[in-house]
Amino acid sequence: MANNNFSELLVNPKSRPESKELESQNADLPQPSRGTVTVLTILSVVALALGGVLTYYLHHLSRQQSTQAQALEVQLAAVNQSLELIGKRLDGNGEQITSLQSQLEVTMRRVGVTQRDLKRAQALAEQLREEQTRSVEALTQEIAQRADTQLVSSFKEEAGEKFQGVNQEISTVKEEVKSNQRELTTTLQKLTRLGVRVTEQGNMIATTATGLEELKRRGERDYVTFDLRKKQRTRVAGIGLELRKADRKRQRTDLRIYVNDVRMERKNINVNTPVNFYVGSQRIGYELVINEVHKDRISGYVSVPKGKLFQGRPALKP
Repeated sequence: MANNNFSELLVNPKSRPESKELESQNADLPQPSRGTVTVLTILSVVALALGGVLTYYLHHLSRQQSTQAQALEVQLAAVNQSLELIGKRLDGNGEQITSLQSQLEVTMRRVGVTQRDLKRAQALAEQLREEQTRSVEALTQEIAQRADTQLVSSFKEEAGEKFQGVNQEISTVKEEVKSNQRELTTTLQKLTRLGVRVTEQGNMIATTATGLEELKRRGERDYVTFDLRKKQRTRVAGIGLELRKADRKRQRTDLRIYVNDVRMERKNINVNTPVNFYVGSQRIGYELVINEVHKDRISGYVSVPKGKLFQGRPALKP
């Protein structure tokens, strides 16, 4: 109510009882303007608002402090209960700890005994292991020695038997070789008497007319004889032959061999020495042998595989 009167007085100063008197007394004083009155009014409203806000804040703070105090009391009560419970548990744990300490002492004493027994057992096991190792090594050596002895004996017996068998086989082979050598020697001597010589390659060549007849009789190859004079080309067994040189003293010659349009030179051909070459597209193996060398004349033969005589025409034109 007082605040309302105060505000009314601030807003309307003429409403006061003594306003007439003051008006008459202050007639000579300068009067405030309308803007000044408005500012004062605003200030009074702001002051009232601040007062109200301050009053509300103080009241709210008081209630909040009261609530916090109650909460603290509840929390303190709960803490006190927890402390009492912890105290009771500690009392019980103290008894358990005492019991555990007693059990631990007994266990430690037992463990001490067990450790001593364990050490003795480990030492005994190590001793037994060493003895077993020594026994196994000794037994292994003994077995190895016996096995070696038996193996040696068995090996000697087997080696002796094999050696006897090998000796018998060697003796048999020796006898066979000797027999073959005798037969070969006899055959070579017979062939030599017939005018046939065996080359290092195992081929037989005729050194005489008799030998040539022997080879023809065997029928392994076909044989064609020739008699050439110097610088005359002659067709023999499908090829052309031309004597270029005849060295009677050294018993060797130089020849030209013609096969179709191909010419081959063969020089320093010794008597009874085979000259081998191939003829034609089928590469027929020809063998030429000179049996005699005279002055400006030679004689011999050409042999070819059975039924393979070359049918081509030699190039006889100079």
